[in-house]
Amino acid sequence: MTMGISGAGDSAEDQFFYYTNAQKTDRAAAGDAVIDGHIVEVKKASSVTINQVRAVKYITLVVLDTKRSKWFVVPPDEVVRLVAKKNRGQHTENPFESATLSTNNILNCEVTDPTKLRTAVIDAAQQGENSPKLKKAMEEVKRKAVELAKDSRDQVSRIIANSSN
Repeated sequence: MTMGISGAGDSAEDQFFYYTNAQKTDRAAAGDAVIDGHIVEVKKASSVTINQVRAVKYITLVVLDTKRSKWFVVPPDEVVRLVAKKNRGQHTENPFESATLSTNNILNCEVTDPTKLRTAVIDAAQQGENSPKLKKAMEEVKRKAVELAKDSRDQVSRIIANSSN
């Protein structure tokens, strides 16, 4: 398997694991990888668009920009700041649940040497821990989203159960 940044057929995750010796998460819903206890989401961007960024998870975002052959490591607090500027999300009203970002807005997070990704992730995760109010806010956003989803399902189920159609 070719592990160069432009290796055809190699996923961003495979390359990330190669460079960092990270472990896979136990639950894919939590994120893609774990480094020293820090959960990481790994995304591939074949254009400037980074899809389905979930700021509500409050985890480090790693992006492989295949068009420019660049890696980016975005701390959780920076992900939240970028997403907070959006009026709505990607396929959802709440941008913190899922949003698109642009690689043009994370240029300051570039890691020029992929062998430094592991250290960059640890530093980014620590930066996120230095913003406990943002982390707590994302926990509250997630709690409310789960509650709204349950209430919405219950309400619609009651209407369906009581309808004569």
